[in-house]
Amino acid sequence: MTAPKAVRLLNLDILRLISALMVLAFHYGFRMRLSGEGGGTGFPELAPFAMWFDTGLLIFFAISGYVITLSAEGRSAYDFAIGRFARLWPTFIVCASITAIVLSLWPVPTIDPPTVRQWLAHLAIISRGLGQPFLDGAYWTIAYEIIFYGWVFVMIASGVFERGWRVVVVIWLTISVVNEAVVGSGAIQKLLITEYSGYFAFGLALYKAQKHFSAANLCVLGAAACWAIVTPFLTEPDFVEMYGLNRSVIGLALIGPAALVVMTLAALAPSLRIRPAVAIGLGGLTYPLYLLHQNIGYAVFAHFGTEQNRWLVALVLIAILLFVSWVIARTIEPMARRTIIRAAGQLKIGFGRLKQRAA
Repeated sequence: MTAPKAVRLLNLDILRLISALMVLAFHYGFRMRLSGEGGGTGFPELAPFAMWFDTGLLIFFAISGYVITLSAEGRSAYDFAIGRFARLWPTFIVCASITAIVLSLWPVPTIDPPTVRQWLAHLAIISRGLGQPFLDGAYWTIAYEIIFYGWVFVMIASGVFERGWRVVVVIWLTISVVNEAVVGSGAIQKLLITEYSGYFAFGLALYKAQKHFSAANLCVLGAAACWAIVTPFLTEPDFVEMYGLNRSVIGLALIGPAALVVMTLAALAPSLRIRPAVAIGLGGLTYPLYLLHQNIGYAVFAHFGTEQNRWLVALVLIAILLFVSWVIARTIEPMARRTIIRAAGQLKIGFGRLKQRAA
């Protein structure tokens, strides 16, 4: 393996958007009709395929493990935390606000209209920690992302991110196996993302193994892959309880390896022949699109969709979501990120001066 090159991340930008569209297809093409969140509108002809598109989440988590490890390389814990905050928080607040407005105008049939208190709780992103439900069902994955970022922050701050990461990952995977197989603690499951830890750990180990090829790194990568492959079987009982459907064992056995293989090829293969600006632009749509699509989509289908116009509604809705995501990614997100990073830099300089004076 060769050291990672920035140009290769273009593949991951494209894969991120594909994964987001897979999740969108899962929600609109499969979940919406069964849950009733779309007011009875649905796409039953897509359901046999769309029911497997939650695999996009697995790809997301693996990409996150890889990209976050790359972005943390050589950075202080402070710089890493500020970078993640600047990347995540402004877009989240904008999208949560848009969602709250839309759901106030056109409530989802199975969900209570949002309240001011609920919206304010989203200033902390993980609103459930403040006793308020998420404005959008997709936000639970963002909570898991933040937890992962938190553990990377701790690894950097404690000095184990560079040399002690293998021990940390092995311990993480071991706790995950024990908790899921024996203990069954919900608190441990949330705090250590034990159901999905294999994907985050796989992405992390893949980056490390790509940078420093060694038998030890490959062993950790293999252990993460083994646990990741088990994940679909761990989460399937929740799927059955929610949707009343049993997916095939063969399919469950295939989606984990497929997610890992696709993500690995995207990370290691030469970059696609696409202009960097185009790939980065498409990748930039992913985060706002993911945050906006679910409950806003259900609300639109519930209030405007019929059996006759559902395909037209879907096309117009997706076009609008992509346009709004583009506006956010091109204007609000970079401006807010620069402002936060600049302010954090000034704060860091100020603390440095105070420390010098105190000394």
